[in-house]
Amino acid sequence: MAIWCFGHILVLQDHQAVGTLILLGNPLMPTAFLHFVLLWLGDPLDLPQQLRKLAPLFYFTAVAVVLASWVTGGGYISPWMQFEGFFHLAFTGWLNLAYTVAIGVVGHLLLLMAFRRSKGNLRRSITAMFITGGWGFTLSTSFIFPSLDINLFPYAMLALPSYAVLVVYSVVRYRLVEVNRWVNQAVIWLALLATSMLAMSLILALLAPLGLEELAQAPLSQLVVYSGILLVFAWLAYGPAKEFADRLVYPGAVLDKSTLDQWVTRLNAVRGWGELRQTAEQLWLRKSGVAASVNIDGRFDYPQGPVFVCEKREQWDCRLQGWEDVAPSHQRLAEFMAKLLPSACATLERSLLLAEAERKRLEQQHLVELGGLTAAIAHELRNPLNIITMAAAQTDPRIREHISKQVERAELLIKDVLTYAGQIRLELKPTNLYALTAATVAQIRQLHGVEIALQAPEEVWLSVDPQRLQQVLINLLDNAAAFVRQIPLGRILVAVTHDEHGVLIAIHNNGPAVPEAMKPRLFQAFVSKRAGGSGLGLAIVRRIVDAHRGEVWHSDEEGWPVSFMIRLPLEQNEKETA
Repeated sequence: MAIWCFGHILVLQDHQAVGTLILLGNPLMPTAFLHFVLLWLGDPLDLPQQLRKLAPLFYFTAVAVVLASWVTGGGYISPWMQFEGFFHLAFTGWLNLAYTVAIGVVGHLLLLMAFRRSKGNLRRSITAMFITGGWGFTLSTSFIFPSLDINLFPYAMLALPSYAVLVVYSVVRYRLVEVNRWVNQAVIWLALLATSMLAMSLILALLAPLGLEELAQAPLSQLVVYSGILLVFAWLAYGPAKEFADRLVYPGAVLDKSTLDQWVTRLNAVRGWGELRQTAEQLWLRKSGVAASVNIDGRFDYPQGPVFVCEKREQWDCRLQGWEDVAPSHQRLAEFMAKLLPSACATLERSLLLAEAERKRLEQQHLVELGGLTAAIAHELRNPLNIITMAAAQTDPRIREHISKQVERAELLIKDVLTYAGQIRLELKPTNLYALTAATVAQIRQLHGVEIALQAPEEVWLSVDPQRLQQVLINLLDNAAAFVRQIPLGRILVAVTHDEHGVLIAIHNNGPAVPEAMKPRLFQAFVSKRAGGSGLGLAIVRRIVDAHRGEVWHSDEEGWPVSFMIRLPLEQNEKETA
């Protein structure tokens, strides 16, 4: 691009032969662009290596087109507007231009193909490159104005060097972080250069009223040179001056790279909050010789004095507290530590969460294995129980009755263990909740001889597993009856209500209240065990209700000493497994 632009200068300087040859070298620019695209985007395009190796053939063809158009007089120099000589295209020159455009189109089509197959920063780079190509095409159109008898000054051609800069920028903008840093610094220094020039212009303008006309009339070129020299000296002196100022104001507060790397490694290697606190305090004391405490989100008590206070709001943050009487150099050093601690806290938090998730996974796997083992043992226990029952048939009636009761108790425990350890598969069907509840109430009333009242509308239909829901009601009513029959005037009330959200089943009794210490663990296995029970009743109730996507809880705020509440949604899946 630079050589092609230089060709116009040669034409204006009366070097017409060389200038014409260079200007007819149009095809070399899109050929170089096509070669670049093949190398840059060969992998995203999945192009074979043989195609990428055709670059010499492309260049040979371009050179042949250039020479053919030059030999056949593809262009000539003639006056145009205010120019004494400007390049005009002849017939073969137009063919030269057509070939140039065709190669450029091929290169941009490859860009489009790569855009569809790429993502991320590469895709952004391709987009920038495509826009830059459109910019270059727009600028170069003024090149053919004389050949088309368009008498407009080719202002666009003056901006052609920007195309070469933008091509490079499009490639590296989203690819190289280091280049972005250099661009950022270049923008800063250009802004400083412009600012210094304005400042010097203002100063020189103010010198004129003071009688210093010679300084006030300094040309613009000198302003640029003086400002540039000033900035160069400022750039060279900035690093040493900053280091000198740091050592002067903050003596001993320099943190070398090896120490910083050691701090980062040690802080990120801890496995607990206490270890993080201890490690940070030791690293700080070893470097500064000043004792300081670390408080992490209020987990630890700390004495009076300098404290690194790490807190988590939306993100982890660390602030210095109680450092007013500490030397400035140590305060400066503490700022470095305060910048490292939030990252260490976030890393440790993620590690602990991952460790907890892994622990729960292993615990769940262990429970599954334990459940299978428990079910197998429960099955095996039935055989010896049957043998005991048959052997007891020949014993004294009183002994036989005692053995029979203990076998029944063991059978109940085996049944509950199998229910709790196995999967709960629901067979949902429309069920009249009143009929189901009434039949269960009558069964428990007859079995235990206790008073049970039922308050429920006669037409409440719900999609549930009737056998599983009856098991829930039997467990809860059986528990209530076991406690109520031990007191005078014991009563049980079963109340069923419903609304647009679901059905609420409340089982109240006036037996002894549940102890406070037991309430948080009431639905866990072997917590609420009563005399003659297996200790799994309420745990089984929770599993069945959960399988119905419902809720069950204990309450002592319903006007009764003990209330168990069950809420079931109106809609259920056709088949649920828990």
